[in-house]
Amino acid sequence: MVMPSVIEAYPGLTPQVSGPKRFRSLLIADDDSQYRQGLRAFLELSRQSSSAWFQQIYEASSSSDCIDMAIAHRPDLILLDLEFLDDEVSGLEIFEKLKAVSYPGKVAIISGHSSAGEIFKAIKLGACGYLLKDQLVAHLPAALSAWVENRVYLGTEAATRFFQVFQSKYGGRTALIEPLTPRENEVLQLLVEGASNQSIAKRLYVTTATVKAHLTAIFNKLQVTSRTQALIKAVKLGLVRLDEE
Repeated sequence: MVMPSVIEAYPGLTPQVSGPKRFRSLLIADDDSQYRQGLRAFLELSRQSSSAWFQQIYEASSSSDCIDMAIAHRPDLILLDLEFLDDEVSGLEIFEKLKAVSYPGKVAIISGHSSAGEIFKAIKLGACGYLLKDQLVAHLPAALSAWVENRVYLGTEAATRFFQVFQSKYGGRTALIEPLTPRENEVLQLLVEGASNQSIAKRLYVTTATVKAHLTAIFNKLQVTSRTQALIKAVKLGLVRLDEE
């Protein structure tokens, strides 16, 4: 599976709103009161984090409350539940309404499931991230650090689903000026699956220095400068396989 991913600037896939250097206020929009309370408790314990020192934490239990609070308080970040069961309103519909009223902050989608279509729609709409509820606490510190730097953050499963749709929409094998060697293809595949340099070295029975040399060659041939850019381009060019599961 793909590692927790920060998607770097890519046309049409990253939010266009510049975020604050540090989040000061947060709105938790979820119709599950116990989940809101648990998340608030976690954030209260994380107040000293450089990117999560929320001075104000608001809660909304319905779509109308979410819109009203976004207008009234203009929080820096909204954690928006994808499924509002009481209202039978999709979180993406609420997101579109927030855009319609010119809400200036960031919106991250949280959900109980990883629908590939919903994930792709959320990022296309301009969401700064998509995190599964049962993994939110584990990923939130890294996600907040990415969001304050105006980057998109996806958890492991969400990243896999996103790139599956991305590949189907924008894929198609394209010849490189200089093709990858069989070993470089192996390294690239393991990279997309989320393996670290050490893990790749262990699986291929080589040294980490050799892995780094392969990565340098891969980056040069793909004309990229980072692992994330290599992942995106590899998917776009159809150079790797994505786990359908």
